[in-house]
Amino acid sequence: MLLMTFATKSLSSVSVGAARVATLTLRPVNAIVKALIHRREVMRLGELDERGLKDIGLVRSDLDGALSVSWLSDPSLVLAERSSARHGVASLRRQAALQQAERVAPARPARLEPVAPARRAAVADTVACSA
Repeated sequence: MLLMTFATKSLSSVSVGAARVATLTLRPVNAIVKALIHRREVMRLGELDERGLKDIGLVRSDLDGALSVSWLSDPSLVLAERSSARHGVASLRRQAALQQAERVAPARPARLEPVAPARRAAVADTVACSA
């Protein structure tokens, strides 16, 4: 019985060690395969025209820059970084424009109070006399 306990513990530690070695070995291979798949997808984005690229927040130079990275690195990460940077700049510009518009815009007139009935009749008589 005691022998089975030792055997089970040592086998479980071997399987954990084997799994760790397999994971450490396969992780770089998995990253390279993902990078190659994403590179192919970025190359397909190159088939879009300028308008299609603009719809997804990219320009042609973004694609060229992403494809210029090493074959072992993921070009989609470069695209995501450039797109988010551009989005941040655009957001700051919108906020600045809104703040400037608030400073330049004239103050809204105060809400007009309802006209009393006597005053309304006097205005109507004036309009009728001038016509």
